[in-house]
Amino acid sequence: MESIRKNRVRTVALLWTIAALICAAALWLRPPCLIRLVFGVLCPACGTTHMVFRLLRLDFAGAFAENPLMFFLLPAAAVFAAAETVRYLRGKRALSAYPAAWAAFAAVTAIGIAFAVWRNLM
Repeated sequence: MESIRKNRVRTVALLWTIAALICAAALWLRPPCLIRLVFGVLCPACGTTHMVFRLLRLDFAGAFAENPLMFFLLPAAAVFAAAETVRYLRGKRALSAYPAAWAAFAAVTAIGIAFAVWRNLM
């Protein structure tokens, strides 16, 4: 049982490290938005890098202006990821296995699509 827990801790540490490295690379490299390059429209995530830089400078109003959707969605996603991590480490069923989670994912997707349409029409 203890070896299973150690393996889970190692897996979580590896995945969180990879996620942190990907985020750091995205902030350092500042890749362009492929949707904007190909289609010429703003995707729901456009402005997220600028938003993060403004948050790092504690400019909350400026961060919200860059991307209001991600201003709220990224902290919510971080809380969800942390909750999933804790559940995984404790050997419990993943939150994403529940139908309510899929309904929440569908709602967030619909909000993201509506936001993308709205910000391109305004």
